[in-house]
Amino acid sequence: MRTFFLLINIVFLSSCAVFQPKEFTVESLNEELLTLDRKPILFREVLEKNKGKKIFVQFFATYCPYSQRSFKDVLNFQKKNPKLEYVFLSVDHSYNDWKQGLESIHVKGEHYYVKKKGDEALGKFLKLKTIPRFLIIDEEGKIAVYKTSKVSNKLQNKAY
Repeated sequence: MRTFFLLINIVFLSSCAVFQPKEFTVESLNEELLTLDRKPILFREVLEKNKGKKIFVQFFATYCPYSQRSFKDVLNFQKKNPKLEYVFLSVDHSYNDWKQGLESIHVKGEHYYVKKKGDEALGKFLKLKTIPRFLIIDEEGKIAVYKTSKVSNKLQNKAY
């Protein structure tokens, strides 16, 4: 009888899959971002610019204390992983707040502003409820790490 219940538990627990998509939806790829000089760019174009390379992506807001604290870890991560491309997507309240807040952020990489605070297709696809949020995208444009809220071994393991 114990064996039966053990088997039922194993089957039940192994069937609970966590949503971990490997590809972005068409809608999320077509989300319009803004560049540092306020020019529109699609998220797809950002990925295409870095095609064939692994990409570290961070969603953040300059006003968020958790995001601010995470940049120290990101700087250390960048030192250990200089071959990665780094993309930073801000969900600040406004473009001007973002631009002003960037003055205190010293990470290297491409910076973009996500309009409407991440409430559009990309944010919905990622189920972006908290920041900071980190992703790793592999050389084929597939999502290797879908969700983590800190720079961790999970990111480090997928960086190689």
